[in-house]
Amino acid sequence: MTFFERVHDAGRLITFMDYRVKQLQEELDALKSKGGPEAVAEAEEHASELREELEKTKRERGEELLRREASEKELQEVQSHLGDAQQLLKEARIRARKMDDELLQAVKDLESARAELPRQSVVQYKESLGFKESLKRMGRVTYEYGYRVALAHSRDRHPDADVKEDLFTIHPEDDLVPMERQQDFDNSIPPEP
Repeated sequence: MTFFERVHDAGRLITFMDYRVKQLQEELDALKSKGGPEAVAEAEEHASELREELEKTKRERGEELLRREASEKELQEVQSHLGDAQQLLKEARIRARKMDDELLQAVKDLESARAELPRQSVVQYKESLGFKESLKRMGRVTYEYGYRVALAHSRDRHPDADVKEDLFTIHPEDDLVPMERQQDFDNSIPPEP
């Protein structure tokens, strides 16, 4: 049974008791008019008991009304706090959505960076001086090795042919010519005379 129903029931009880007191008052007046002092005393005692019960019911009703007002105030406070909590929840959901979007963007950026990093590393390595020098040495070694293979192959096929010198053999007369140890490899076609 809710608080409001109890207050409503108390109000109905007071109305009923008020009606009953009036009815008893009328009976008392009727008994007084009939005359017997004992009946009058008994009716007055009964009326007094009913008045006390009515006063007690009125006090209970007043207390119930006070409790009801306190409950209504508390309900209003709870509703106010509920509104604040709903607003905070709404703001938290918005922040969570933003954070999800930012996280998704960060994951996409990370995946993009992972895909781009090897490509950038290769480009940086190819631009490095070490790589370029390695290409020059590799070209020189490939050229020298190819020359020697071709010379050996030519000697095997044509044993009678006279090939006098190996271009990569160091001769003592070459030591007198000033020359840098590292020469740039030039594989361009020389101009025709």
